[in-house]
Amino acid sequence: MKRLYFLVTLILYCCSGSENDIDSGVDPISSISESSSADSDSSNDEEEGDDQNDDEVENDDEVENDDFEEDDNTEEELDLSLLQGSSSPSTCSLFIGYGPDIDWVKSVEGSMEEAHAHFIYTTSDNGYVQVGETGFLSDNTAKILVVKTDINGDLVWKKEFGDQGHNLGNSILEVDDGYIISGSINKNSTIFKLNKKNGNLIWQNTIDNGGTDSLEQIVETPNGLVGVGYINAEDQNNTFYTEGLGYITFFDAQGNKISGKLLDSQMSHAYRVLLLNENLIISGLTPGAEDYSLMKISLNGDMDWIKAYGGTDMDHCFAMDIGEDNSIFLSGHTLSGTQNWDTYTMKIDLNGNKIWENKRGNPRGYDQQYIHDEVWDLKATPDGGCIIVAGTGDEYTYSESCEGSIDKSDTWHVYLIKFNSEGDIEWDKTYYDAAGADWAGEAVDLTSDGGAIIAVDNSLFGFLKIAPFL
Repeated sequence: MKRLYFLVTLILYCCSGSENDIDSGVDPISSISESSSADSDSSNDEEEGDDQNDDEVENDDEVENDDFEEDDNTEEELDLSLLQGSSSPSTCSLFIGYGPDIDWVKSVEGSMEEAHAHFIYTTSDNGYVQVGETGFLSDNTAKILVVKTDINGDLVWKKEFGDQGHNLGNSILEVDDGYIISGSINKNSTIFKLNKKNGNLIWQNTIDNGGTDSLEQIVETPNGLVGVGYINAEDQNNTFYTEGLGYITFFDAQGNKISGKLLDSQMSHAYRVLLLNENLIISGLTPGAEDYSLMKISLNGDMDWIKAYGGTDMDHCFAMDIGEDNSIFLSGHTLSGTQNWDTYTMKIDLNGNKIWENKRGNPRGYDQQYIHDEVWDLKATPDGGCIIVAGTGDEYTYSESCEGSIDKSDTWHVYLIKFNSEGDIEWDKTYYDAAGADWAGEAVDLTSDGGAIIAVDNSLFGFLKIAPFL
């Protein structure tokens, strides 16, 4: 799980429903619609951190195909009755918050002991597709897992790729005739295309750029495909962050590598790429993961500008999206001016100037020096704002429990925040499994009905559908 890295980091930096609202203090999960429960489709105050000074920096193959296999494991359904929570009063002010209810929850397992998603996407047929791994990098049992569901979260197909080993599934791009997956196979960057109807492999290219490398995200351009990620990684067992060299790769429409180049020295890990007005916007991390890094380049790789944003401590950027007004949203988590990792979100204009920033930690009622709020994804909303998803929890020997609740500080929950166009929090809410299982929020996308779909790390591929709020 992603949390292992932060345990090490924090040792170094620390010597830390129903229709009931937050005031009731009795409901440890959001309300669930009666219609979803009847269908049995499911399975299993505002506080802004201290302003920080900006650290702003300006600067001017071998191809092989890997077999895939289809897993016959069936979809696992979560019982919505487990999500209703305790009716006993809490003595530690358990934070639920205000926000939309849950429509349904479903989970799909992989062939290995655990499954861990990194990306979720609402498809053109209004279904959902997730990608990540099943198994573990640390013991070389990981295989890429891709899962497609329909609009109700019912399984359409799932596929696994690569032999057991060091394999990562990082992102999804939908094109006219398929889904393009980016990641790595045996520590080499990989890109492959799947049939939409059945998930069968159409083509796959794996590129050895030297050392341990991976593609984090792919974007379609008029000239073909462009992918960003890293090469020469130092930490080979991380699924989410590694110190290496930011790298961009140019492909044709069939995923054949045309060329590649190192990105600016101010970006050690390129995490997201999007197309904006015939330019590429790329976000990631500066060397040492000290600050957010953002650059604008042309389609042929010429630099327009690169800037860094952050405070006096570590700031990790993992999420980016572009709004309808062409503003750029960034999010991740920060140790700058916080007791522990808090969410850190900002809005940037086309020239790289920061419009606003907002920090927020989930007030869970436990010692905040131990609570992580780790943002992994963000989506711009049509109203000029954005929504971010985080995991909130800890993994220390220390732990606290709320009396009358199954919740513990060392259990992970989904934390969702909605910002308006001015950077103010419209609402924030915690969602979790009242049975006590981990529910970390890993990725988010908007849905056709004005709600959201969240990829939940619950040791499976969790699909958490949030009711309409737009």
